[in-house]
Amino acid sequence: MNFKHIVIIGAGTMGTDLSVKLAASGTRVTIVGRPGGQADTFHNRARNAGLDLSLDFDQLKLQLLPDLISVDWPSADLIIENVNEDLALKQSIFGQVVILANANAIIASNSSTFGISLISSGLAPQARFFGLHFFMPAHLVPLVEIVTSEHSDVQIAEKIKLYLSTQGFVPVIVRKDVPGFLANRIQAAMMREVWNILERGIATPEDVDKAVTYGFGCRFLAAGPVMQKEMSGLDITCSASKNVFPDLSNEDEPPKILSDKVERGEMGMKTGLGFWSWNDESISEARNGYVAKLKAAIKILSDS
Repeated sequence: MNFKHIVIIGAGTMGTDLSVKLAASGTRVTIVGRPGGQADTFHNRARNAGLDLSLDFDQLKLQLLPDLISVDWPSADLIIENVNEDLALKQSIFGQVVILANANAIIASNSSTFGISLISSGLAPQARFFGLHFFMPAHLVPLVEIVTSEHSDVQIAEKIKLYLSTQGFVPVIVRKDVPGFLANRIQAAMMREVWNILERGIATPEDVDKAVTYGFGCRFLAAGPVMQKEMSGLDITCSASKNVFPDLSNEDEPPKILSDKVERGEMGMKTGLGFWSWNDESISEARNGYVAKLKAAIKILSDS
């Protein structure tokens, strides 16, 4: 399967980065963003993403349009909804796209919260609906989750996987449409225990980050969690689980240490205060360092 015209609906940060990445191989990409919002800064952000990939933005077959009606729908063979995490909005867009798109087009959502089954409920053809969950920054992070519902055509999912693997992505198929899909579900389990550790005073935020980054975190560049346990021995893992699991958090609500900060407006960099205090200089330093290390990590993975 080779897509000739990809349409991305939503010109925010994720949509912009994704549009540049997908256009990098010469594919025609149309991105839809309403004037007056983030679409107004699309070209600057897209140029920056292009620089990260050593691309000349002006050479890309990438077009920004103001509305759905303006799209060349007969030629579009992959449509990716990428708007804010608003279920009603996503369902509305899916309903419009089903009417506008050609009958053979694959329609996907980049939602990180809502399952494709919920977004596409009551619409047809269900076999051609998928979740395509990318990770920020989408032009750099290679993972993409292809989420299937019980009605999705698995053969189409395999063809999407093959296509994305030729575009510099590392696609995985999530075979059940469960909350969190795959990567975010694993990450959520870790974060639940992180909040538990902080709330119980077991360690400081600084030491939690060091333990993850310089402990098991750096090992993930070499091997995933299942492979690591294959190496160390499943018997050892089983024994450790018996000792540790009973003391782990099994909370099913956000912890007080987190909800209290949100209620006080302490939301991290965006408000200048979270577990640390932030200003423009410290935010820039932290983000630049993050991107540099992320690029280095991805290079290690791509070279291996």
